[in-house]
Amino acid sequence: MKIAVASGKGGTGKTSISASLLLARPDTLAIDLDVEEPNLNILLGSFDGCVMPVTMPIARIEGSKCISCRKCAEACVYGAIAWLGAGVPVINESLCRGCGLCPRVCPPEAIYEEDQVVGEIRSGICGGISFLEGRLRVGSVNTVRVIEETVKKAQSFNETDWLMDCPPGTACPVAASLRHADMALLVTEPTPFGRSDLEGMLEMTADMRIPTALVVNKTGIGDILIDDLCRRFNADIIARYPFSRSAAESGARGESPFKTDAGWAETTRSLWSDIERRFS
Repeated sequence: MKIAVASGKGGTGKTSISASLLLARPDTLAIDLDVEEPNLNILLGSFDGCVMPVTMPIARIEGSKCISCRKCAEACVYGAIAWLGAGVPVINESLCRGCGLCPRVCPPEAIYEEDQVVGEIRSGICGGISFLEGRLRVGSVNTVRVIEETVKKAQSFNETDWLMDCPPGTACPVAASLRHADMALLVTEPTPFGRSDLEGMLEMTADMRIPTALVVNKTGIGDILIDDLCRRFNADIIARYPFSRSAAESGARGESPFKTDAGWAETTRSLWSDIERRFS
């Protein structure tokens, strides 16, 4: 089973719960897809493995061959090629998606593609658990590319059980992660922001037709109810983690509360049982 742990907003405790589930079942492949700020490894333990680059083809124009026909700019659906009225078109590398269309429409074959490093994948063992992490290169915006390459690497492992720590929010990186999941475990908190962002996530998983369950973290810090959302989207709350000072202190030390808080660990084991009973 491939489980995606996601949240509509950052700070709900998504990674803490992901790490706890992995520590409770260390034979599960750990995949950190929060590539802009990967930190699952901190809660799992020391990493031992290798690092490989993630590249992406980026369009380049050979100015001496360009005839200023502007066909490339007209064809680019991403707006990555700008025609300024004269001379050689300008390519915005941050918008280029390496789709390969512009070289095909260029009459003098003045456009070619060149691989550019946009991130990296760390592969190995983390705290005794098989581990993969995607990491976006500083300054790069090609988040989805790094996520897709990390998932492709995970598929080569031939592991049947995955747990993916997904990016927060409801944008393309989350959709790219959820696409590979058998079920989504959405982590929220009983606050106005938590409810609002959870609604967006539930709309996304419903549109993608992904079976979904909810975890409410930090109960006690707010009194916002989500029962109506559960009914509307047919998603049950299968675990509640009360706000815990000891859990917060563990996180501040870079430790998983699964190792330091007996109540947290028991809730995590019960959560696994519920996931298997409902979705296996």
